[in-house]
Amino acid sequence: MPKTIKELADEFGVSKQAIRKKLDANFRANYVQTIPRNGVQTLVVSNSGYLLLKQHFSGSNNQELGEKTFTSNTGNMDINTIELLNQQLAIKDNQIKEKDEQLKSMQKLLDQSQQLQLMTEKKLEELKETSTAKNDLSSDIGNTPLLRKKYWWKFW
Repeated sequence: MPKTIKELADEFGVSKQAIRKKLDANFRANYVQTIPRNGVQTLVVSNSGYLLLKQHFSGSNNQELGEKTFTSNTGNMDINTIELLNQQLAIKDNQIKEKDEQLKSMQKLLDQSQQLQLMTEKKLEELKETSTAKNDLSSDIGNTPLLRKKYWWKFW
């Protein structure tokens, strides 16, 4: 008995659009008829066309992995495509590892930079403290009348 596109799509587990894509002009001329059903002109596929579509969708569309079955409308996923995808995945994994290493080295450099900046700030504070201490001593020395200031240009 001829089947409609909706019946075929339900049976094969694909969309109506996937069935329509397979109904090219040559296939329609040989295996598709238009008949009235419930007062509406409906496309129906003959039994021989049904067998061709069944062969196409059941042979290349279902891929079983473990207990799960995945269906796709992309056609055959041959071994080369899977190998290519696995190679790309391995390359991406290596790139991620390299980025992780770069992040670790950048973090280490950032920590070192922060430590150097902290040390520099401490030294600046020490210099300020020593300069204020020297200024206090020089002001005390300048106030005593017994000591004279010595100028460096008089030593020659």
